[in-house]
Amino acid sequence: MWFEEEETKGRRLFRGRGLADRNTILKVNTKLADKQSSQKIGTGVLLAVAVVGLTLALWLGCRFVGRALFSENDRFQVRNLKIQEGSVISSELIKEYTQIKEGINLFSFDIAKVRKDFIRQSPNVKSMEIRRQLPDTVLIRVMERVPVARIGRKSPFVADAEGYVFGLRAGYHELPVLIGYRDPGLKPGSRLRGISIAALEVVEACYDQKIGLHIDQVEINNPEYLLLSVLDGDKVKEIKIAWREMGKQTAESREALVKKLGNVVKFMQSDEGRQMLRFNAILDGNVYADGGGTTG
Repeated sequence: MWFEEEETKGRRLFRGRGLADRNTILKVNTKLADKQSSQKIGTGVLLAVAVVGLTLALWLGCRFVGRALFSENDRFQVRNLKIQEGSVISSELIKEYTQIKEGINLFSFDIAKVRKDFIRQSPNVKSMEIRRQLPDTVLIRVMERVPVARIGRKSPFVADAEGYVFGLRAGYHELPVLIGYRDPGLKPGSRLRGISIAALEVVEACYDQKIGLHIDQVEINNPEYLLLSVLDGDKVKEIKIAWREMGKQTAESREALVKKLGNVVKFMQSDEGRQMLRFNAILDGNVYADGGGTTG
């Protein structure tokens, strides 16, 4: 029994020493791993700082070289400014808005920013092209929006075929009028939607001499159809009209509209149609007199 107790104590002592040794080894390994991890993190931080520093140095260097070679180089001074102005937007107005003038450096302005700011300030401008030609020339071309209708008889606004709104100018009072558009927030730069776009589609299509309808106004009070007031000599005739894809400005919509207007014109020019004041072209198929109204 005594030997068994001694043997047991020996085993316990041996186990205790083994455990202590293992703990010591684990602590040493952990410290070594922490030290290695810290070294890796430090190395990574130094590399990151070095990359950022190198990038910044390259960027500053490129800017310096760019200024020296281009934006501060008198060789690239604008001496020829060629502007293709619009019917409303003059060359002087373009110079004032863009600040692009003779004498400035060819690379002293950001073309994309100048173009964006100019169009934002000029709702009646559809597009603007600015091009540099080395060593001393700038070309500017402005394309204005073409108004197709007025928005109300007393409104100061007109709209182009895409529905973009801009201010009324001299000479636009003879345009067809959209009646029934209600938007207290309407302002230059806004865009018409829905049935108003359909009205613009009709107005634009009727400018085609093949159609030959002289529209005075378009009522847009009903979302299902448009009511056109058409001048025919000394008379005003009314046409209710609708078509497939109305207001969506697709190729199918345009085709259906032109076909419908062709049928309207054909009927109005017939012996029966010449006597009528009101026409219905809402449904697909033939156009017919609406309400039996006849001319005097």
